[in-house]
Amino acid sequence: MKRSFVLVCTIFITTLVLLTGCHIDKTDVIGEVTFDDLFTSPSQYDEKEVVLDGYYFAGFETMVIAEGMKYSGYADGHLIPDGRYVWVEGGLPIEVYDQLYRQDMMGPEERYGKVRITGIFEYGGAYGHLGGFDCQIIPGEVDLLPWSPSIPLPAGS
Repeated sequence: MKRSFVLVCTIFITTLVLLTGCHIDKTDVIGEVTFDDLFTSPSQYDEKEVVLDGYYFAGFETMVIAEGMKYSGYADGHLIPDGRYVWVEGGLPIEVYDQLYRQDMMGPEERYGKVRITGIFEYGGAYGHLGGFDCQIIPGEVDLLPWSPSIPLPAGS
């Protein structure tokens, strides 16, 4: 009898801890935002879950989501991020990363593609390589979006 009581109490306490510890306050979930939204009023989105569409680029000391992609002019067909950037803390999940386009005409292999990142936006610190960014997104979910790199889109597209 005592064992059953201990088991029931343990299950109850564990359930209570899980429910309260994993609760997301709906006020902390913003939903879809644009680069304009984030860069016009970044403090409004600080520590909130947002959904951001953009162009992911991973290269030497760089992991960002940008407004667009453009030709670098340094090598035939070489693309680089264009417009405003947000550091992507920790990069992308490997199953998405492995599906990105690849280029290595300027040195180490770079990866890029159009993505939708759902994650926590943070603003006001020094993020990324050498603290060079004042905002970042910590991905929770990432989806690869259709896009052909043969026609780079300018920032804001």
